[in-house]
Amino acid sequence: MEQIQELIQAGKIAEAIRETEAKLSQLPVSDFQQVTGKDLLHLQPALTQFLDYFYEAMTVEEELEIKAMYIEMNSFTTQYQRWFLHALAYESIPSLGDLSWLTDFSGESEKTFTITGYEALQKANEKYMQSEGYRNDPLREACELHEYLVILRVQELVKHTLTANKGKAAWADVPVFVSAHDYEDLMLILK
Repeated sequence: MEQIQELIQAGKIAEAIRETEAKLSQLPVSDFQQVTGKDLLHLQPALTQFLDYFYEAMTVEEELEIKAMYIEMNSFTTQYQRWFLHALAYESIPSLGDLSWLTDFSGESEKTFTITGYEALQKANEKYMQSEGYRNDPLREACELHEYLVILRVQELVKHTLTANKGKAAWADVPVFVSAHDYEDLMLILK
């Protein structure tokens, strides 16, 4: 898993996805393998609208001078009914080495962005938790790898959305941090 973290820190999301999918394919078949090969790029237009709305609300209504944004996925492993993204705005970036400042945001989105396309995985998570699947070592490992893949696919979506909006939207020109709640060790920083 350390290798995947290093790839994320280097911004090599496509390579991290390939590595994680390869590891997942080596495990006994489970409901978690259905994440393999399934991206979230169909959500790019809707994510652009969400970020447009968020940035305007923060800069116009809240009068913030945004220096960075954090796009965080909810605690998706235990909140399997709905997976979503939440956006936070920052007026300063104290340090990239210590991310404890992420809790000191200047503004946050009132609305959330629902992730669609992974509903079968949400059901797999629910089944896994309710049946105590974590007691089965190969299944627990598959679940962990699928968690990485879900986060990587969110990061891929945000990265593609930012790239498509560079020079068009002001929010695409500030550093954006992307991960899931309680997965700060998998933080992707897009500049």
